[in-house]
Amino acid sequence: MARKDSLTWFMLGIAQILIGDAIAGEIIGPLIQASGGGTLALGLYFLLFVARHDEEFTELYSKAERTILLTDPATGRKELVNESPKGVKAAWYAVPVMMTFIGAMAWLVG
Repeated sequence: MARKDSLTWFMLGIAQILIGDAIAGEIIGPLIQASGGGTLALGLYFLLFVARHDEEFTELYSKAERTILLTDPATGRKELVNESPKGVKAAWYAVPVMMTFIGAMAWLVG
């Protein structure tokens, strides 16, 4: 779930860069663009950090709305199970990726 959060950081960073590019000014525009670059760096950091420590996070928390806590009858261990359809899971990743890609292309072209 935290990988989706890093996608949100990427979207926010691209949005800040585009807003800073649109603002006419010698100080504020580049300042907002620089903070957008920092936001992109945070997204990259969280993506790599969570990828490196994924097993620690999967047992500690889940923000999925449809996550259910079930007890495995064989072992007695409690497990978090996300029963969302695969299309919904794919949309949670596809929409932020496409928005980030479109924003990055708009920034590179402009």
